[in-house]
Amino acid sequence: MTPNASRHPNLTTLRRWAAASCLVAGTLLSSCGGQSSGTSTTTDGSQQNSGGGSTPSLAMAGAYQGSLYSSDFISFLTPELTWYALYYLQTNPSASIYPDIYRGALSSTSSTSATIASPGLTAFQFSTHLVNSSPSHLSTGGGSISGASATNYQVSLSGITLTNNQANPSFSASAITSYAALPGSWTGTLTDNLSAASADLTLTFNSEGALTNSATYAFCPLNLTLTAASTLTNPYYLARLEIPVSTGCVRTPPSSIGPTVLTGIGFIHNSPVSGKTKRLELILTDTSGSGISFRGDQ
Repeated sequence: MTPNASRHPNLTTLRRWAAASCLVAGTLLSSCGGQSSGTSTTTDGSQQNSGGGSTPSLAMAGAYQGSLYSSDFISFLTPELTWYALYYLQTNPSASIYPDIYRGALSSTSSTSATIASPGLTAFQFSTHLVNSSPSHLSTGGGSISGASATNYQVSLSGITLTNNQANPSFSASAITSYAALPGSWTGTLTDNLSAASADLTLTFNSEGALTNSATYAFCPLNLTLTAASTLTNPYYLARLEIPVSTGCVRTPPSSIGPTVLTGIGFIHNSPVSGKTKRLELILTDTSGSGISFRGDQ
């Protein structure tokens, strides 16, 4: 072997080294090489996501849907590793419109698994029996995600009790298409697990994500804006709601601290309702995890 050969590996060796480095570095949200975006352009010009992407690097990013006890579960993971979910189980039919609101920060991610370290998961539930006679229940816990892939995953929550008294639930979810097609009117139900709900509410957004119609719930004015996130792979919106100091609002803040601000996300997927095409999901919380949700169709 010549001295030059010993100091300079050949092209084949370099390629093998690069491939090995990429394999070691692969995580849920970082990728090497030519990653498929999993998007296409629809006839209305919107971008759509066919799931979490075609490589393990995006195994859980985007929108997923499943069920538990025959009740709807839907979630979204942002590129910043924030996990949002809604679960519509209620044992009291009169409270069935109030979904549990989950929010958590993922950590310890790999190509097929992740954790939400306790108490990084918050659960905001409408329940009259979980905490004495309080109509709302805010708790914290953790979670673990396994089997993450481009098409499905399973999440097991710890420290969380459902309204049917089942503790530490596990959900299985499959990838669903998300869209960037916000402009227009969405009619549905806005819920706040502090015990307020507004059915048959219409929210109308322009192309900039500004709410163009006057809307309120429980005397709370909806100063709501949605901003398209800078991703084409899994389209979603950054949501911000500001509730000013106002008499009678369920979330009226003390005048000394100024307006209440809730932040979160919105995403659009196919509607299961006959005669409707798209469904908008909004999930917004304050820093404690207490928040509101909206599910509307168009």
